[in-house]
Amino acid sequence: MNPYDRVAYPNRPYPNTHPDHLAVVARLRGIDAAPVERARVLELGASEGGNLIPMALTLPRAEFTGIDLAAEPVERGRQVIRNLGLQNVRLLNIDLLDVDASFGKFDYVIAHGLYAWTPPKVRDKLLAIARENLNPAGVAFVSYNAYPGGHLRMLLREMMLYHAGGFEDPRERLEQARAVMQLVARGRPNADAFDAAVAAEAAEALARDDGSLYHDYLAENYEPAYFHQFIAHADRHGLQYLDEASVRDAANLKLSPEAVAVAAQAAGGDRIVEEQYLDLLRLRRFRQSLLCHAGAPVAARLQTERAVGMLAATSAAETAEGEFSHPNSVRIKTNHALTLMFLRRMIAGWPQEERVEADTAEMALQLFQNGMIELHTVPGVAVRAGEKPRASPLVRLQASRGDSSVSTLRHRALTIEGDPARRFIALLDGTRDRTTLAREMDCSREEIDARLESLARRAVLLA
Repeated sequence: MNPYDRVAYPNRPYPNTHPDHLAVVARLRGIDAAPVERARVLELGASEGGNLIPMALTLPRAEFTGIDLAAEPVERGRQVIRNLGLQNVRLLNIDLLDVDASFGKFDYVIAHGLYAWTPPKVRDKLLAIARENLNPAGVAFVSYNAYPGGHLRMLLREMMLYHAGGFEDPRERLEQARAVMQLVARGRPNADAFDAAVAAEAAEALARDDGSLYHDYLAENYEPAYFHQFIAHADRHGLQYLDEASVRDAANLKLSPEAVAVAAQAAGGDRIVEEQYLDLLRLRRFRQSLLCHAGAPVAARLQTERAVGMLAATSAAETAEGEFSHPNSVRIKTNHALTLMFLRRMIAGWPQEERVEADTAEMALQLFQNGMIELHTVPGVAVRAGEKPRASPLVRLQASRGDSSVSTLRHRALTIEGDPARRFIALLDGTRDRTTLAREMDCSREEIDARLESLARRAVLLA
């Protein structure tokens, strides 16, 4: 039995994999990526479609295909697709090695959490697909654990495998892995910096759910790569580096100016070498790299003028005069009049967007790189609550079956706590006004208004 049939892996939306986000980054780098409204998207290792199905729901004219070797997750996802009546997404229970030219060409190829956890022939095939099944202006997303930071996870993995090596049952393996990590997390008396780092990493591993711990640490294959090794592998398949999907991470290095200058000097103008030096200095452990066809005109830097016409949005809040806080832990303070007006307009309009104009493009790009705003190529579908509010059908389905996490219309995972909150969401089918909702929830109209405002801020409501 496939290990993903035996232990389910957490399956949810990953914002940086969304084709709209990939299109934004590509266009800012000079690549005219395909319009996402009618794009063809392929996800390798799609599991039960927790990442792909929310995309299909909000982009009904696009076409989505996901493949996975594990049969049970695929069937769970197919049931969701049937329940929602979606016609533009399919999940296939096939081996990645069997993908060939008959699948056709795609505008976006996604491989999240696959590259470092598969044997060499699968990694090779993954990049072959990115080459052979990708349209000329296509973008491939490949995430992977990277060295040098990956050495720390490898250390813990080896401890877990040694301690749990005599057990076959997944639950017993998990129990033994957690037992040894609990010892490591306690640390040592008079710990030095290395001891403390290992203990902190063990504590982080213990905080993971069973599916994540089992597949991320106890998988049969685990082979992180240095950035330059990954890019050399991509180059052998006729692919080149475009950028990181995590724009904020790429722009906020958390290094001293001296360290950045030394990396640039050592690279001598070679972008790949410079990125590798920065990884070494940052002890980087994870990358979300975007690839495109070799020869595509990738710009050396993000191009400000290409932000004009994009759509900006933010779920941030102004916490004090000129101080803004975003749910992703980004905080800024500014007294710049144009920035203040720009952010305040977006905050008031959220979850809808504002068009980036020539006079706001540079500012929008900086805020995007800082993680304070989102940029999009197409408008979202989330709205404020109307007279008869309607939640996303996927969110209602997830809430009705008791899921603790649902998928927002902004392609985020949202935690829903408590049965009353899930029951309220399930009622939002567009047939009930606020008075009816208050009666069925046995609460005040004011409480209903507050609940709806909170859900609107979390982008789960449809027109």
